[in-house]
Amino acid sequence: MNRLIVVSNRLPFALDSTGEDLWTVTPAAGGLVSAVEPVLRERGGIWIGWPGIAGEIPKGPLAEATRDAGYKVVPVALSETGARRIYYGYSNGVIWPLFTICKNFCNFEPAYWQAYKEVNEHYADAIAHCSQPDDFIWVHDYHLMYVAQVLRERGLPRSLDVFPAHSLPAVRHFFEASATAAITACPAPI
Repeated sequence: MNRLIVVSNRLPFALDSTGEDLWTVTPAAGGLVSAVEPVLRERGGIWIGWPGIAGEIPKGPLAEATRDAGYKVVPVALSETGARRIYYGYSNGVIWPLFTICKNFCNFEPAYWQAYKEVNEHYADAIAHCSQPDDFIWVHDYHLMYVAQVLRERGLPRSLDVFPAHSLPAVRHFFEASATAAITACPAPI
């Protein structure tokens, strides 16, 4: 049976520092975790995502948080700037307004596009490192749409589907952001 690899902006939990070497683990809420985590617990697989903290990911708290998960958890480390620029910058400052046809709210800051590409490349690195040719990779949310193009450019032969978790706008709206042309150039699935 092929493994399922879920790739999302966040892991199904968040780590948070409460002091020097003190950490809390907060389970994530929402539809993705409610729908997908039971599947991974039952059949195994991998969940790739960001644990909610910037910088180095503490190995001990991560191991404790995932000990009884029933699937492998692969954290993606992001800098504070990278996390802020992909989430509040490009994802919610460009893609979200375009998807909701509110282009007047778009903030086409070039640094946001660069951060979006860099973070998606980090995710592609994690996928390439832990996936096998017969795995099925499911990328969830518009934060990571560029991952498909990065994997294709690297020639990584994997079954992959990107679920943007939002209806796509009419093509004319999407192409109004010149930087988004690179995303739309990569057809999914690959």
